[in-house]
Amino acid sequence: MKHLILSAIVTFAGLHAHELSARTFTDTQGREIEATVVEIDEDSAKLKLDSNGKTHDIPFTKLSQQDVDFLKASMQAEADEAESAKQTSKKKSKKNKRKSTQDLIDEHGLKENFDAPWPGIVSVSVSTEASAVTENKEENIFIYHSPNYEFTCDVRLSKSVLTKFAVMFEATRELYRQLPISSMKAHVPGEQHRNKILLFETKESYLKNGGPIGSAGAYFPAKDAILVPLTSLGVKKVGSSYMFDHDKSNKTLPHEIIHQLTDGEYYASGAIGWFSEGMADYCATTPYRSGKFLVKTNASAIKEYATAYGKDNNGGRNMGTEFDAPDLKSYMTMSYGQFTQNGNFNYGLGLLITYYFFHMEDDRSNITAFLKALKEGKEGDAALEVLLNGRSYDELEEQITKKWRSKGVRITFK
Repeated sequence: MKHLILSAIVTFAGLHAHELSARTFTDTQGREIEATVVEIDEDSAKLKLDSNGKTHDIPFTKLSQQDVDFLKASMQAEADEAESAKQTSKKKSKKNKRKSTQDLIDEHGLKENFDAPWPGIVSVSVSTEASAVTENKEENIFIYHSPNYEFTCDVRLSKSVLTKFAVMFEATRELYRQLPISSMKAHVPGEQHRNKILLFETKESYLKNGGPIGSAGAYFPAKDAILVPLTSLGVKKVGSSYMFDHDKSNKTLPHEIIHQLTDGEYYASGAIGWFSEGMADYCATTPYRSGKFLVKTNASAIKEYATAYGKDNNGGRNMGTEFDAPDLKSYMTMSYGQFTQNGNFNYGLGLLITYYFFHMEDDRSNITAFLKALKEGKEGDAALEVLLNGRSYDELEEQITKKWRSKGVRITFK
């Protein structure tokens, strides 16, 4: 049993790493700075300083060898991720046939919710509990169940921590379940299938068990499990157990939860990248407070996250309020490997475009028709033709540009 967590993730076919963790970098003169990696090129890295949120391009020649090795390893991990995603895409059709939306509907008696109203506030009870299923101190295996999740950890967790975890993960699932996009994986009741979260006491243990370098958590599609170190969830050790540290940021990682709950058809070509990541960022940036997602008032938070560093400099894409973007057709049809090459920018643009289709068009009939087309097996240009609904890409670019300009964001499509 000692290796249950490891064996659960030894093989995988792609992942979705979200936020990069802060790290202490040392230059060739021995000076140290706390910064987060934004982008990595062949001979330099763009780092965001924790002290003021500003970004700087730092050549490898100015960093210690240890930091250079770390950055090159991260760059290789990103390349491996892109290749893994490519292989996953090749196998997607067969996988979808085994577990398509219709399979989920038939197997669990579900009903699509495309016609449901857009929610204003989504909440779950703050007293939602997680009960212990297994607590094996000798083997360091601790398993807990909340209504729709199974948490497996290598250290015992206190009841207060479990309750916080249960509330944040259950609330994220409930948010996705109520959005009228009919992602059926979010509708499967926990009595029939619990979503799996693998928790690790230390960052070292997380990395040893397959967590990507520089990430705060990741979703592994092949095992349908999310890996998270406790350090990403704002907890600290007190005695022999863990408690919440209210002085630290509590990273709920809803981005990865959304990936776990997203139906396979929404990863098809034409949607993978701009929509699959834009959708995850949409949920991740919607304000969350003690079991509640404030969907109705998420516009300012989404704009702040995409264009700057987010509220209180708590993470963001930092695109600026005026920027150039690739032409819409090439952006929407690029492979996932291409998408991740300029990940920070492409994620942010996907968030803005996804928000446009959800809230800025006169109605949501175009995005709904697009999602239905994906469910019916359409991909690439055929699915995007439905989204365009008679418009040219130039016309759609003009409409997106006009709507976002009214909110103070100037996008120039090349």
